[in-house]
Amino acid sequence: MAIKSYWEQFQRGRVSRRRVLSVAGVSAAGLAVAAACGGGGGDGEDEPTPGPGASAGTPVRGGRYKTGSAVNIDTLDPHISIAGGPAWFPRFYNVLVKQSAQKPDFLFFDLAEDMEVPEPGGLEWIFHIRPGVTIAPNPDGIPERALDAEDAQISFQRIKDLPEANACAFVCEWFDSHEALDAETYRIRTPRPYAFFLLNIGGTIFTSTIPPREAIEKGGDFLRDRAVGAGPFMVAPDAYVEGQRFTLERNPNYYRTDPNNDDAQLPYIDGWDAVNITDRSALRTAFLSKQSYQYGAENKDEAEQLLAEHDIYQGSGDPVNTFISFTMNVTKPPWDNPDVRKAAMHALNRQEFIDIVYRGDARPNGLVHWPQGDFALPEDELDDLQKFDPELSKQLLREAGFDLPLKVKVMFPANSVIEEHSTHLPIFLEQMAAAGFEVDQDAQDFVTWLDNYTNKEYDASLALNQIYETPEIPLDFHHSSGPAGGDIYTWGMNDPEIDSAIDAVKEITDPEQLVEGIRNVQRLIYDKGPSFLPIVSPFSRQLFWNFVQNIQPGLGLASLLLNDWWLTEDAPTA
Repeated sequence: MAIKSYWEQFQRGRVSRRRVLSVAGVSAAGLAVAAACGGGGGDGEDEPTPGPGASAGTPVRGGRYKTGSAVNIDTLDPHISIAGGPAWFPRFYNVLVKQSAQKPDFLFFDLAEDMEVPEPGGLEWIFHIRPGVTIAPNPDGIPERALDAEDAQISFQRIKDLPEANACAFVCEWFDSHEALDAETYRIRTPRPYAFFLLNIGGTIFTSTIPPREAIEKGGDFLRDRAVGAGPFMVAPDAYVEGQRFTLERNPNYYRTDPNNDDAQLPYIDGWDAVNITDRSALRTAFLSKQSYQYGAENKDEAEQLLAEHDIYQGSGDPVNTFISFTMNVTKPPWDNPDVRKAAMHALNRQEFIDIVYRGDARPNGLVHWPQGDFALPEDELDDLQKFDPELSKQLLREAGFDLPLKVKVMFPANSVIEEHSTHLPIFLEQMAAAGFEVDQDAQDFVTWLDNYTNKEYDASLALNQIYETPEIPLDFHHSSGPAGGDIYTWGMNDPEIDSAIDAVKEITDPEQLVEGIRNVQRLIYDKGPSFLPIVSPFSRQLFWNFVQNIQPGLGLASLLLNDWWLTEDAPTA
């Protein structure tokens, strides 16, 4: 994995939108996608490659996109949602600029049309606000005006004032100061160099999107059920029913156009209808009956079978930046004992999860998941550090003074198919039993589990995680401040040495030193007994019907900001 220095691109002073993309080597087509205003361009080698659904034909306007989702949206509040909400926020809100973690040369300028980084080391970031990013029509009394720098300032200040905000780990620590210098200029200063600033300013999981200041002034109760923004879609007042459905309509005020199609206004589709479906077989049925136009196959075998039988295509075969993990509460016995945590670590036979759950279409994770490339430790080193050895687990428990089996309470979301949780669970329980643990199963409905996980009301938890596109959040799960920088989710390892090591590595801006620093932090955590254990990460097998055109793979979450895909006339009309 080639890691490119962010600072090489930006330390020269003012860097315009066109200059950044030209230096990065994004092609003319890539520039059109990223900036939607033409100009510039490189040699084309780094252009995102369209999937088989890409078309050389003329885009078609109209139609409604339909999806089924196993993930519930807990709240529409863009700063505190932790379930399915973050994937939807770029559909109706805006970010300043989004860098693709999978393709760091790809920058999508949204509310900011360009930026400056005047100081070497990136201690000051100046964003120039794009004119004409206009708020969607709404019945809530929020004017259809252009967003400005004050909206950005108020939005990030709300995050800074909310310890429970998911982006607080970024904003609360790394915004030394921030201000709207005028309506067109927003400036942020950081106290120290920060390796992940550019990736976080756009939100690694879109939990720092920017609503209008009038929406923020209405308060959390309004933001929970309503969403008014200047993104490509708008949310009707009755469109969101938690755990049931979500409906989006095309925003007629959306600023972005398609330069490859006579500057036609985006998005092309009229709307988007999503229903909550928690059963995998029902998701598959909805896809095959064209009630849903995309489907995440369980594994490569299922994907290949469906590809052979139907007029569909696979969007990508990229690694998935998420996983099921086991989290231990170090403030409660027996997890305050590092030998017990190590015993749980050696109980996990990751190859069994790979073979049974994913039919071989996955790889084992260390503390930083393997899709992170060089940031993750090599597999041969992981085989030693976290080797599967149930007899060693039993030995560690006995040496810690416990009789076998050691009874532990583990909560988990019941009946969840998210990230194949339902198939992970029985394997986990069998492996823990073989390693000397007796698991007291605490099955909870998803909302209850999420609330308890958020408020740290658990002994241990087996559960899904969000999409982590950098190594930072997996490491922060071992930090006493937790992955959100506030008093939520976990106590980490509650170890000052670990905290200091994690804090220090974030200030490394040399690419090679950053890789080695993150590896060394993981080695230190292993030595002290990790409290957060990612299990495996699979490959993505996202399938689409062939009437879905121009899906761009290989950009990770940044692709959620692209809206130049369309439905052909072959799409169902009802």
